[in-house]
Amino acid sequence: MEKDNTNGGSVYVTVDKHFNPVHISMKGTGEEGFLEFMQEDVERALKETEMPAMGMMYYNVPDMRIVPPLQEGNNEDYLQRLEKAMDEHGIKLHRYLRLSEVVHSL
Repeated sequence: MEKDNTNGGSVYVTVDKHFNPVHISMKGTGEEGFLEFMQEDVERALKETEMPAMGMMYYNVPDMRIVPPLQEGNNEDYLQRLEKAMDEHGIKLHRYLRLSEVVHSL
């Protein structure tokens, strides 16, 4: 789990088929940061024998202080905590892509 940014920034989350977070990062911003974030998961997926059923998403956040902190160890409820904070501040999901769509577009 990576953390950066204290002002405006982005939160990137990869989820499994049950929408449990498997990769969370606050490193980078916007589309450029999302591309870097996705690259890690795409490289991992290309090494698998079957395409993992995962999705990647991100929020652009004007004030990163509203983003819930990552907890030591288990962050399985992170997506719910993040969505609640985003909803409370009227911030919409900026992008969601299925991993398979990204890999097949290469």
